[in-house]
Amino acid sequence: MMDFIKDHSETTDIFCFQEIYDTKSDIKQHKDIQANLLNELTKILPDFQVFYSVEISGFDTTPDPVDFHLTMGKAIFIKSYIPIEAIDDILLYGNKEEKFLKKDFSNLPVTLQAVNFIINKKRFTIVNIHGTAFPGNKLDTKLRIEHSNKIKGFLNSKTGAKIVVGDFNLLPQTQSIKILEDNLRNLIKEFNIQRTRSKLSPFYGRTDFQKFADYTFVSDEVNVEKFEVPDLKLSDHLPMILEFS
Repeated sequence: MMDFIKDHSETTDIFCFQEIYDTKSDIKQHKDIQANLLNELTKILPDFQVFYSVEISGFDTTPDPVDFHLTMGKAIFIKSYIPIEAIDDILLYGNKEEKFLKKDFSNLPVTLQAVNFIINKKRFTIVNIHGTAFPGNKLDTKLRIEHSNKIKGFLNSKTGAKIVVGDFNLLPQTQSIKILEDNLRNLIKEFNIQRTRSKLSPFYGRTDFQKFADYTFVSDEVNVEKFEVPDLKLSDHLPMILEFS
């Protein structure tokens, strides 16, 4: 994964990541996670501005608290030449200071991360999302529909071109996705992408394998040059690559 990111950094202006860990401790590896992942990404992307949105502190991939400084959240890396006009970090659900995580992670906080900038007199808003993973069937719930409406409301408050990306933890047929499709182009559907989950998923090849979780949405002001989701084993999710002007 790190090689892929480094190789693409020459031609990529913006990276949006989910499930990024960070630590102020000297611990680099903890169980199956890289505790200092944010720092490692910063090292290989020196020409980028870094915006980190903390979702939870003090936990790893289990509901049990850790005994060292550890945070998890989303990160947007954006080339230094792009002047940032505004940054948004909005709590959609939960408590970032949560001390007790439920075993099903149903109280894991959800945030909306966004950066705004102007290029060639045109305003852009980039939104990075990691939707609630509960319940695991990725179907509609009252909470998920509420999140989609909040995302839509946030976008309606912004002018100019809008791009929304991330792991929504939703299947394509849900009302939660249809709410976002109301005034955005769903590039996963438009480009007939067959799946966004990779062969590294522990469910791959099983009857309960969910092919979709991740989406890229754009407003009509975005001129899409190219969009692809290459079948690579970098993560249990596939990378979504958007070229726009």
